[in-house]
Amino acid sequence: MSPIAFALEIVLALMLAACLFSFWRLDRKLAALRSGQDGVRAAAAELTQATMQAEIAVRTLRATASEAGRDLQARINDARATADRLGLGAGRLRTSVDARARA
Repeated sequence: MSPIAFALEIVLALMLAACLFSFWRLDRKLAALRSGQDGVRAAAAELTQATMQAEIAVRTLRATASEAGRDLQARINDARATADRLGLGAGRLRTSVDARARA
């Protein structure tokens, strides 16, 4: 074997070793990426579940707020009716105060 052929084979062997090393590193990075995707999938599933729970909570909150609004409006209506029956309407009260002031 000539020295030039031997040197070329050594250079090729070194290049092959460099390729093997880079492929090994690439395999490790791909494995880490695959395992990271599993974590991302789990996080996405948890996020989906949390979103669904939040939507349910918002619907419940809207229903509760609507019910509270109806209850409050009913109380306001009752209070107005009671005030009207007692003669505590703003116009009546002013009229009676004005009448007393004139007298």
